[in-house]
Amino acid sequence: MTLDQRSAAVLTHLIHADSYLSIKELTERLNVSRRTIYYDLEKINYWLEQQGLSIVEQVRSVGLILDEETKKLIPSKLGEIKAWHYELSATERFAWIAIYLFASEKALYLEQLMEKVRVSRNTTIEDIKTLKMEMLKFDLELDFDRKTGYVIRGNESDIRKAIVYFLSLAVPEENWESLISDMQMLLKSYNQMDEEENLFSVDDLKAVYRVISESEKVLNIEFTDDVLHSLSLRFVLFSKRVAQGKYVEMDTIEKEVLRDTKEFKAARFISERLTELFHIPYSEDEELYITTHLLSAKVNYSDEVILTHAVPTDLRTVAEHIVDDFQKHACVLFQNRDLLVKNLLIHLKPAYYRIKYGLEVQNQLVESIKTRYPEIFSLTKKVVHHFEKIIGKPVHENEIAYIAIHFGGWMRREGTEPASRKRVLLVCANGVGTSQILKQQLEGLFSTIDIVGTASVREFERKEYDVDFIISTTPVSKKDLPVFIVSPILTDSEKEGLLKKVNSLFHHTRQQAYSVDGLMDLIQRHASVHDQAKLYDDLKQYLTRTPITKKQIKPSLTELITIDTIQMIHSVKDWKEAIRVASSPLIKNDSITDRYIEEMISNVEKLGPYIVIAPKIAIPHAKPEHGVQKLGMSLLRLEKSVAFSDQQKHDVHFVVVLAAIDNETHLKALSQFTRLMSNPSTIENMLQACSKEELFSYIEKTIQTDEINN
Repeated sequence: MTLDQRSAAVLTHLIHADSYLSIKELTERLNVSRRTIYYDLEKINYWLEQQGLSIVEQVRSVGLILDEETKKLIPSKLGEIKAWHYELSATERFAWIAIYLFASEKALYLEQLMEKVRVSRNTTIEDIKTLKMEMLKFDLELDFDRKTGYVIRGNESDIRKAIVYFLSLAVPEENWESLISDMQMLLKSYNQMDEEENLFSVDDLKAVYRVISESEKVLNIEFTDDVLHSLSLRFVLFSKRVAQGKYVEMDTIEKEVLRDTKEFKAARFISERLTELFHIPYSEDEELYITTHLLSAKVNYSDEVILTHAVPTDLRTVAEHIVDDFQKHACVLFQNRDLLVKNLLIHLKPAYYRIKYGLEVQNQLVESIKTRYPEIFSLTKKVVHHFEKIIGKPVHENEIAYIAIHFGGWMRREGTEPASRKRVLLVCANGVGTSQILKQQLEGLFSTIDIVGTASVREFERKEYDVDFIISTTPVSKKDLPVFIVSPILTDSEKEGLLKKVNSLFHHTRQQAYSVDGLMDLIQRHASVHDQAKLYDDLKQYLTRTPITKKQIKPSLTELITIDTIQMIHSVKDWKEAIRVASSPLIKNDSITDRYIEEMISNVEKLGPYIVIAPKIAIPHAKPEHGVQKLGMSLLRLEKSVAFSDQQKHDVHFVVVLAAIDNETHLKALSQFTRLMSNPSTIENMLQACSKEELFSYIEKTIQTDEINN
């Protein structure tokens, strides 16, 4: 058996686990089944035995663990892996085939490709078939000639886009640190596979990495760690293309626009250094092409978001519209809206260029965000049309997920109680949005920590911090401080594990210590103990586990809007009366106070008819602290519409009062309602209902049908 990408990832998690790691936690982190994890463990244990190391220990109902000596030895053993020890996944295989073909000066035969990816003839042929279909996305053709072999044909700019895409598949962002930098595995393996072509020289990559790092000073920004790694890989491959006389040609008008940017100066700086490094000349078009990649790169910070001729000047307005629309659809009010707009703008600028220039990369967090934050992702999809309008192109789910991260990071803002507090630093390789959502998760999890700041890996390595421990999304040097490695989006089991570790480290009481000693004494009376220290540590870890309270399940629409909270009347005097009448069921069931009604009316008087979220529909709401006693929703159907302004588009038949207790609990019901009302025929059918019972039944059946179809 051999190590493939997934089993190597399992091994990485085990190496960085401070205690037992459950099978459930691994399935959640890697999005695979229990059976798959057990199969991976077979591979890992076989490989460990081959290396003369102890296998993974599994304790029933507790989890998996590697002994400390094995953890220390694995990185060096992995560094010695020959190519045949590492088995590529199907996606990795066709991605690497594409990269080899892009980098090669000549066509390659099937036998050569078989040798490079180390699989059978039939498997390689199937991979090539898949690759042919993938190439169509970029208007490229994978051709075969009996005399010369396989070659990719197409426009050079399309080939460069494809290189960016296939690199993101072959070396995902998270794998650079965990598999390349930390274990020195992937790149070393590929160099050994193909010494004669030297596809990736580690020395070249390090040199290019340093050049890009130096360019940050020209731009007065800091790229995210993952972007620095990605740009290094891209520029090495682009240099190979340039050395072969394969150049990009930039549009004449686009050239004029790009020359005015600070990034062009940085690109010229980079091209001069690359010329020295690879002994090849770079044309102005190539420098301008590098400019597009710098403009598209995610940043940790920027002293000022400069909107040059290259970016529409109304991008700031777009960011404001996106935030305001999100607030409207989610029925929330962000406490620090302006800061959210600023952070979103820092993200939107490079996103604009990524979409404009077709520099698509795989966002490894997409599925996690869609699974764990479905309502936030859905609401974000509703508001990105402002962004699509200025780009003139649809926004892909990869980019929507990045934007959703920014909103997710703002959705929880809970206070902390004064207590014995610990200072924590967050280290994140993925940028502002990811660190923000992690920060909010941790602040909701711990009441006695102060997150003193966030840092990139590079920033962390060059500075000293006065903190008690570090939480990082990627392995980092410890600096004599406890380091806890976590995913950017925490699962419940990860939260439980982190609570256990932190409590064990900082909140270990004398009583708990005595209980471990008592158990040790009891066990030794009835059994032989081979390793007392190890047993003591394991018992301590087990006894200090902190059960995590599962969050209240977000209620559905039909749990909040019931027959008791539905009203159907002919008409009302005006919109104020509409809000008061619609609120009456929530007054009766003690969801809200009279103050909440007056606050909703006051908001409309001050802000205008912002609560009219769609034709015929208004959702009045206010802040929870202004009179909400418990979560609730009510529905008033008016046979004759009521005007919320003098414009016809603000005539309303349905008034849905929302009493939210926080920024999240109501989102499932609200998401169901907005989907329900997005269909004009559904609205018409609801207007035709003859009774409250008929209306409720129709809502219930429509939601069930929608969930089955989606």
